[in-house]
Amino acid sequence: MIRFSAQTHPGKRRKSNEDALLANAETGLFVVADGVGGRAAGEVASALTIQTFQEAAPGLSRAVREYAATPEWGSRNRVLEMLDAVCQEASARVYEEAEHSSRRGMTTTLVVALVGGGAAFLAHVGDSRAYLVRDGLIRQLTEDHSMVNDLVRSGQMTWEEARRSRYRSVITRAVGLYPNVQADLMSIEILPGDRLLICSDGLSDPVASEKIEELSCQNDVETATLDLVEAALDGGGPDNITVVLVEPEATPETEAARARAQVMQELFLFHGLPFHARLRVSRICRDVKFSPGQALVNEGVVGDAMYVIVQGSVSVSRNGVELARLSAGEHFGELGLLEDQTRSATVSGTTYGSALVIDRAALRDFSSREPALGNALLWRLLRTLGDRLRVTNAMATRTD
Repeated sequence: MIRFSAQTHPGKRRKSNEDALLANAETGLFVVADGVGGRAAGEVASALTIQTFQEAAPGLSRAVREYAATPEWGSRNRVLEMLDAVCQEASARVYEEAEHSSRRGMTTTLVVALVGGGAAFLAHVGDSRAYLVRDGLIRQLTEDHSMVNDLVRSGQMTWEEARRSRYRSVITRAVGLYPNVQADLMSIEILPGDRLLICSDGLSDPVASEKIEELSCQNDVETATLDLVEAALDGGGPDNITVVLVEPEATPETEAARARAQVMQELFLFHGLPFHARLRVSRICRDVKFSPGQALVNEGVVGDAMYVIVQGSVSVSRNGVELARLSAGEHFGELGLLEDQTRSATVSGTTYGSALVIDRAALRDFSSREPALGNALLWRLLRTLGDRLRVTNAMATRTD
């Protein structure tokens, strides 16, 4: 059962509320849109975006039920693709309304949480935010599409300077700015006790993250939501405030979900990436299960994928002779991400277990969608292969 609480407030300095929200436990769809435009009718943009998601809710809910019935790579990514399609539709509708009604400039931010099947599927545009509350701590799931965030990331501004900057409200992506929009898409497996917080910047700007964390962890979601709004008002209430706090149902495979998250955090391709970035790249990872004696790859067969052991162990053998055993966190086949590679060994399960598979086509498609993040992955791959080559050369030199 999904528990949630949702509140919106105009704040202390705005005459109207340009925020809009959708919160529906039956469909598992929760949306916050913060209209931008003032006299250009930001409230129209946010309302039209919410309407678009309301109309799409039955189809999105069906996709989540299909994922719940078969929780695998294909069904997960179909949900994300449907979310992206609704974001595109919303942007086109807002853009067309602005063009036809002489309201050019009206746009909206957007943050969506679609929950079900033990997972949450997120879409994000602008500087509204989504947070994960887990084990008494809060993690930001989204990255602001804003001018000051770009300056901070490039080292041209500190976070303290960003908080004081007159450009802090300038966003670099918005629904309705163009007929199409690039939304950040991600999914996360829900563990027991997890909460999702989605909000407009009317909460995240005036309230420190430590305070948001403290209030979001309260036992009662209704009290926590009201207290979050009150904290924003106590901070001056400079903008409209919208807060949605959700307790989704947890995945039934808690142990496996924790193991996958740990591997994603430590794998060389993703190590050091912010949490929100690891969630975005998780869409290129598919999960495969294996049993004792079952081959994951066969010697002499061309492959184009890297494998990472999540649970259990595997044996690496050549011509029937075991060369090594790999366990959780270890990987093989990374050269396949660059070019077709004839497998030099057979890798078979020695226990029941699971592995993450990343294939070249998925990595290429992701890199075309998110070039900056895709390039970061490719540089990590090349650096790791370069380190391995240097070690091999050094060993060959010593042998000579």
